[in-house]
Amino acid sequence: MEKLHELEQLVAPIRDDLLSGAAEIALRAITAFQTMLQGTEQMSVKEVEQRLISTAHALTEAQPAMAPLFHLSNKVLLAVKGAKSVVEIHERCQDALMKFEKQLCESAEAIADLAFDLIPPGELIFAYSFSSTVVSALVNARSKGRFFRVVCTEARPALEGRKFATMLAAGGIEVMHTFDNALGLVLPQCRAAFMGLDCLGRPGVVNKVGSWPLAMACKELNIPIYALCGTEKFVDDERVFEFEKHDRPGEEVWENAPKGVRILNRQFELIPLSWLSGIVTENGILTEKDIGSYVSKLEVHEALKLESSAFL
Repeated sequence: MEKLHELEQLVAPIRDDLLSGAAEIALRAITAFQTMLQGTEQMSVKEVEQRLISTAHALTEAQPAMAPLFHLSNKVLLAVKGAKSVVEIHERCQDALMKFEKQLCESAEAIADLAFDLIPPGELIFAYSFSSTVVSALVNARSKGRFFRVVCTEARPALEGRKFATMLAAGGIEVMHTFDNALGLVLPQCRAAFMGLDCLGRPGVVNKVGSWPLAMACKELNIPIYALCGTEKFVDDERVFEFEKHDRPGEEVWENAPKGVRILNRQFELIPLSWLSGIVTENGILTEKDIGSYVSKLEVHEALKLESSAFL
């Protein structure tokens, strides 16, 4: 019971975090696995495996839309599968965690380098919501001498666009910030648009609500829009729709709403792949036709497989 309470304390800040990007949250989830392994030296192999499975379930359910939490959990469970001792579980788990952290960091660097040539010099570009990968790419471009300006919106209701604007400004980038409904005022002045994403599969990409009208508007205005993400965001067709489990409390949108008013607070949505100009990954700039080859190679641990009936 004590460990279950500790797990809840570890997961609660991740579940309640509405400002950080998926990659940021995945890095914090590494600590959750490390903490839950502490004090397991005298336990049986089966008991330790079950603790890791419980941690994996708690993390993936905390933010169902965020694929890196699933991939981190999946890599840990696959790594320890078949371990003969608790010592071996510890070694395999720590190795999987270190490799995943390294992958996230190396992916961000590679994506930033690829995105450099997509940023038109001297122009105004649009960027939406908050993504540490997009921040890294834009700040990297500015540090290499490319001058451009960024316009971004608040990204209601969590207002993570303010965090995004603050970090870009700290990186020496000139930023114009406005409210979401002003998209029509500012987007036509932009020459490119960028966003992160939380997960991606053949049905489309999942990102913060507001990404759908942005992508649609870019398509209509013939403005190139790129999603920046590592391949740790790729998931199978069923898991793409896990974001539908992520309805937030209505009070976050309208506190003390009058009786008879139902508040919808679903903060993620699906965007067709065909609306994007490209998906910038550590393996290059991909298009819709490239996604299937990545998804088909995914191996999922039995404990994290979704029931087919849940998708139908």
